[in-house]
Amino acid sequence: MAIETATYISELDETRPSATDPKSEGDDQLRLIKATIKATFPAVAGAVTVSHTQINSIPNLATLASPALTGTPTVPTAAAATNTTQAASTAFVATAIATVNAQAAPTTLTVSNAASVSLTAGQHDCATYSGAVTWTLPATPTAGQSVAVTAGNGLSSNIVARNGEKIMGLSENMTIDNPNATVSFRYINSDLGWRIA
Repeated sequence: MAIETATYISELDETRPSATDPKSEGDDQLRLIKATIKATFPAVAGAVTVSHTQINSIPNLATLASPALTGTPTVPTAAAATNTTQAASTAFVATAIATVNAQAAPTTLTVSNAASVSLTAGQHDCATYSGAVTWTLPATPTAGQSVAVTAGNGLSSNIVARNGEKIMGLSENMTIDNPNATVSFRYINSDLGWRIA
């Protein structure tokens, strides 16, 4: 008759075997201990090298959607066009924000006092020059980039130079003939060019 029965370690009776149990049951007891260890840790197929402190610090992962990170974990910076679910580094996020800002409504306001101004993506220029101003749109724009101009000089003869791209689908420069007007442009593609946004 077996000294005890158990499936998992927690079911073993630490008071067994007693001094009065037959020694012939020793081999059965050793097999039982081995079986409960294997049943309790079925996926352990190699050496476990973490300490008991590390094991004890693991929260009950079954109740978490994902483990909470502590300290300062580092991740590789993904390429700019990456849209996977991998972790994003702060460098990746900063680049993405800068790209969106450059393509969103112009955010960099400049006030110029010159007859000619070369615009950059994301720029909003207000001209205060006493004569007519020529704003030159950015060279080699990419889809979604935006610029804006304000005729702060109150003139109706300011020019927006197309810089090789179309404006409103036309291969010609645009005259802003509304004094003090603000006009925003967004680049679509080489066929449509810059459109008034």
